[in-house]
Amino acid sequence: MKKILPVIISFCILLSSCSNFKKTKSVTLLDIKQSAENPIRVLFDTDLGNDIDDVLALQMLLNYHKQGKINLLGISISKANPLTIEYIDGFCNYNGLPNMSLGYVYKGAMPEDGNYLRQTLETVVDGEKILKPQRSVSDSIPEGYKFLRRMLVSQPDQSVVLVVVGQETNISRLLKSKADEYSDLNGVDLVRKKVKFISIMGGHFGSNAFPEWNIKTDLESAQLVFSLCPVPVIASGYEIGDALLYPHTSIQNDFSNPEKNPLCVSYYNWGHMPYDRQTWDLTSVLVAVEPGEEYFSYSPCGTITIDSEGNSVFTQNEKGKHRYLILDSSNAESVVNKLVRVVTSK
Repeated sequence: MKKILPVIISFCILLSSCSNFKKTKSVTLLDIKQSAENPIRVLFDTDLGNDIDDVLALQMLLNYHKQGKINLLGISISKANPLTIEYIDGFCNYNGLPNMSLGYVYKGAMPEDGNYLRQTLETVVDGEKILKPQRSVSDSIPEGYKFLRRMLVSQPDQSVVLVVVGQETNISRLLKSKADEYSDLNGVDLVRKKVKFISIMGGHFGSNAFPEWNIKTDLESAQLVFSLCPVPVIASGYEIGDALLYPHTSIQNDFSNPEKNPLCVSYYNWGHMPYDRQTWDLTSVLVAVEPGEEYFSYSPCGTITIDSEGNSVFTQNEKGKHRYLILDSSNAESVVNKLVRVVTSK
């Protein structure tokens, strides 16, 4: 692992209105010094187990954490399958980060096992399982939104970036939450106080738009999050990840002992190799940690509303807190190469 030198990056955030910040090209920027001494504080909310891109996104965050670019505070799970707890716990252990703080969505969406959770957990190589979880649902994993409240209250004000890739159940429950043993603030006020911005994979903002999967699988939660969230939201729509395919050759060639690597094993189990998979969730991780204009540009400020069918409707408004990513097709290869470098830590 190469030593990562402290760097200075630009955070794309929109706190109360676009006019509050200096404008550079098409996106408002606030310069924040980020270094090994002051890494970005991240909470990750994922429905890992439904699609393989969640695993790649988690690997990105773990690599960023090990490089000192972020402090991955914890992971809240929005897929209501207890095997996801074991998978994520084992995956973090495999990556040398045991005892990662976890929360879990009880009575949530998508309880199915999917194509790789159980298969990867049961994979044995040389007489040993490749994933060795130490925790399961029987270990009193806290409710997702309560976990988020507990994690947020201990952080400095406006310091946390929420990366949300999946159903927005935990986030909507957080926003609806009342004062409790962790904070006298309700959920909206707690998020306003502690969160810098939210990077969400959700919606569709391209041509021929349709209800995007993360939105429609818990429609009520998505509607609530976009209507109540008091801090800036950067949405990576379906069209972004759909245009950026993670190359199967990376899975085949960039990892030592791929038969023992849970990421590679999961990728092989999820689909029929060789296949290149869309990078939906990876883009939300990238823009959360490296949000300048090198990879994407941004829509004007506005408001995203979710209609009764799950369509994402954007209305431009200079006081709005929402933006969505825009990809220049000529930059697609560069972005994919960047994603591969972060996933593989090369």
